[in-house]
Amino acid sequence: MRTREEQLVDASLDVGKALLLAGGEVTRVEDTITRILHAYGMQKIGVFTITSLIEVTACTPDGDEIVKARRIVGGFTTNLNQVEQLNALSREICSSCPPPQEITARITAIRHPKAEPGWISYVGAMLASGSFAVFFGGTLADVPATALLACFINWMDRKGIYKKENQLLFYLLCSILTGFLGCLLVRLGAGAHLDKILIGCIMLTIPGISITYAMRDMLLGESITGLFRFLESLLIAASIAGGFLLSTIIAEGVL
Repeated sequence: MRTREEQLVDASLDVGKALLLAGGEVTRVEDTITRILHAYGMQKIGVFTITSLIEVTACTPDGDEIVKARRIVGGFTTNLNQVEQLNALSREICSSCPPPQEITARITAIRHPKAEPGWISYVGAMLASGSFAVFFGGTLADVPATALLACFINWMDRKGIYKKENQLLFYLLCSILTGFLGCLLVRLGAGAHLDKILIGCIMLTIPGISITYAMRDMLLGESITGLFRFLESLLIAASIAGGFLLSTIIAEGVL
């Protein structure tokens, strides 16, 4: 049976994992876990975090040492609203020291909020992709095709087809299908400039925030985490570019 101190360490790991999955930097994760455990009287706290692992070492007030690790698998997003809510929760934990079970329940509520209407994400995707297509030299005639492809990309993202299992496979499959459909729409007369249409769609998938976070981590001294995120972003960008290139080559030979 787990002791109360072990439950507290598990709860702090839950907070750290939720922060990391929501896009929080590793320094924030380590600082949050350290502050929570200090608030409960734990001593000699050491926290090590990378994008795939969180490890915590802490001594209880009785002198017993607790060592726990948490594997972080997939599901990374950039949700600044969740990061802010988790920051508020950590401050509340440090001030009131609630029982571990309450912390776990609060984290679950933050990680799984009430779903927003699906049409909001579709409208946002259409507006963003259409605007980028026009910005990069397209015409209003390209907007309908771009908006249609944006809806397709958003549908695949919401369904999460292969995304949790393998992000590279997801983005490769998404870019191949999107590029092929774009070629088909242009051939049918639904758009005029294929390159501008695909540029608008690519902007929905480019991991720009992930690259920014990678550079931020390296500037903060977290070289390992920064390199991991940077390499992952480069691989995702390469799979996106390769998928669109492959789809246009295939489409030229088929259509």
